[in-house]
Amino acid sequence: MAELIPGLRDQLQLVALLILAAMGLWKGAGPERAVAGVFLGMLISSRIYSLVFGNFINLVSIDYGRALIDLAAMIAFAIIALRANRMYTLWIAALQLIAFNAHLARELTQSMTPIAYAILYVGPSYFQLLIQGLGLWAHRRRVARFGPYRSWIGQRGEAAPPRGSQWRNR
Repeated sequence: MAELIPGLRDQLQLVALLILAAMGLWKGAGPERAVAGVFLGMLISSRIYSLVFGNFINLVSIDYGRALIDLAAMIAFAIIALRANRMYTLWIAALQLIAFNAHLARELTQSMTPIAYAILYVGPSYFQLLIQGLGLWAHRRRVARFGPYRSWIGQRGEAAPPRGSQWRNR
């Protein structure tokens, strides 16, 4: 049974990504939808890249196509994190920064072992999915408890409730 886990790891991550993206698009507000869109964009672009250039992941040297996908995702996550009225988006952006910097580190040093590159490149994605799930759960809990709230910093339209009303700590 334990030998099946490494073989199913990619499939389990894909299923988790698709479920979290669907939940983010369905039950989330603006930031949750934006993060889900970036995850789906990364998935689709990496699948297209794999169809065109092959599914081989090179851990001995930098893969410029995958590095470009990670760079685009890093920029998108950073923009979302800086504009969203959520803390978890900052963690997702920081983890994407680690994943992108793995490509830079691989390019700048030849002494980096392939396993270190794999951990830095692939490892953050597991934590990103976990954080996305926790962020979506926290958002839904907050909406159920307090009602709608601003999705974006500086957003107008959803006024904060009067001082001392439903925002009190219970």
